[in-house]
Parts: sequence; C-alpha cells; structure tokens
Amino acid sequence: MAKKEKGKKVEIKFLEEYEELFNEDWRNIVYHGGRYSGKSRQVADALVIRGDEKKLRILCTREIQKTIKDSVHKLLKDSIERYDFRDYLVTHDSIRNTATDTEFIFIGLHHDINQIKSMEGIDICWVEEAQGVTDESIDVLTPTIRKPGSQLIFTFNRFTELDPVYVRYVMNTPPRTFRSEEHTSELQSH
Repeated sequence: MAKKEKGKKVEIKFLEEYEELFNEDWRNIVYHGGRYSGKSRQVADALVIRGDEKKLRILCTREIQKTIKDSVHKLLKDSIERYDFRDYLVTHDSIRNTATDTEFIFIGLHHDINQIKSMEGIDICWVEEAQGVTDESIDVLTPTIRKPGSQLIFTFNRFTELDPVYVRYVMNTPPRTFRSEEHTSELQSH
C-alpha cells in the first residue's frame, strides 16, 4: 500500500492474504495458525493505515488484559513509528489520530465485559490472542459490535480444535467471514 503524507510517499508491504484487512465487505476477518507468521503486525499496520484515512473507533481487546502492557498498544505504537505516521498522538494508554480523530480503545473482555456491553459506535474490534476467548465473551462481544459496516478481526494460534473462536469462525464459518488458511504467503505490495 502506498501512503502519502504531506508529499511523502511510504510503501508498505502486506502478505497477499492480509489485503483482506482493507475489504470493508467482511463482517468477520479471522487469521489463525503459525507462530511468527506476522498476523498481529500485519493487522496493526492495516489498522493504523485505515485510521489515518478516515475516522474510526477501534476496540482492541483480548480475554485477559489487566494492564496496557497486556494489550496491542506497543504493537500499534511501533507501527506508527516505523512508518512515521505524524498525525497520531500516542500516550501511555491511548492512541488517537489528530487529523482523522480515529481512536484506539484498549479493554480486556473478562474483567470489563459490562463496560464493553455499553460501548457504542465501534467500527472495528480486534481480538488478539483469540484462542483464549470464551463462548460467554463472544456472546457479549458480537452483538455489541453492531454499528452498520462494523468488523470483528480475530488473530490467534489455536490451542485445541474446541477453542470457541476456532469452532465458530473457522469450523462453522458464518456468512461474510474471511478466514485465512494455516500457511504464509509471499509479500505483495498493497
């Protein structure tokens, strides 16, 4: 993907299968398999790019997240710094784009499920380490992310065939769901 900023053009390479992160037609996007395959980094890069293009409210979560260190905050910060996105304001516990007003919110599912239930206007929800997410958390999260056109992105390395996210989104793939295969692809320019 080419990103222009004040006359500056940055080329960002994505694995071909991760180009689906820019396809707003998907309700669910699921990347699973292989440690060190770049899933989390590719999602972080895509969300930073998307948030630089238009106003988005992005919830970043996982089942257990007691502190900001347990979140993807650092991964997003690293992406912003790596590609020199100057419109992002990164603080200890928040990330906001000052030009588009995109905001990243970091909350754990297990301890903050009631807070998540009351959230409005989430455009994208990224569930990292989704292999640990319970059926109960999915049952609350899915209808909460209800804004028209909203998306759920799940990244994980499954523990078992019975991991709830694996069962619901890979084994029994719902309509409007993109799911990756358990392999990596060659880098493609996006």
